[in-house]
Amino acid sequence: MDTASTAATQEPTLRVRADILRRLDFPALFGRRAPVELELGAGDGSFLLAHAAAHPERDFMGVERLLGRLRKIDRKGRRRGLANLRALRLEAGYVLEWMIRPGSLDALHVYFPDPWPKRRHWKRRLVNPRFVELASLALAPGGVAYLRTDDEPYFAQMTVVFDGGADFERIAETAGLLDRRTDFETDFNSRGIPTRHGAWRRR
Repeated sequence: MDTASTAATQEPTLRVRADILRRLDFPALFGRRAPVELELGAGDGSFLLAHAAAHPERDFMGVERLLGRLRKIDRKGRRRGLANLRALRLEAGYVLEWMIRPGSLDALHVYFPDPWPKRRHWKRRLVNPRFVELASLALAPGGVAYLRTDDEPYFAQMTVVFDGGADFERIAETAGLLDRRTDFETDFNSRGIPTRHGAWRRR
């Protein structure tokens, strides 16, 4: 079951979707047609809330499995009047593979996913060759996949699979986007752990 939240309305804060087998209809969810950006693993919403506030002309959806974090995003989004923000409680890989219509995303954000550091667990990592295929399907031509991690070996893997994707080319990120940090990033950076980051545009 997934839970969707609608900011800045009088409806109940958290709504239950009746069907998780249908693709998401973003114009219906947001009540308009606009570029859509998706964050997989939104955490406490630090990045997502700041990014949505900076771009009212775009729509944003955050995916997060933990209900407490989802409620925090919803509460802060309502407080800030962010009508362009929605949140979905579901597993990130499932959402990307089964709930996103082909070519419906303008940007995909994946920040600090679980690195699964032990080699025997690498198969559980979110970002892998299959993820690149799914990102290519979900992003419209010109759409961008943004990745960040504190884990150097995982970033090396991210770079290899996206550089090897025929549909993607690496591009430079804008300073404004990099200035918007996640809660994990703020914590890691405060302890002297650098952020590894990259962006790949869908051809």
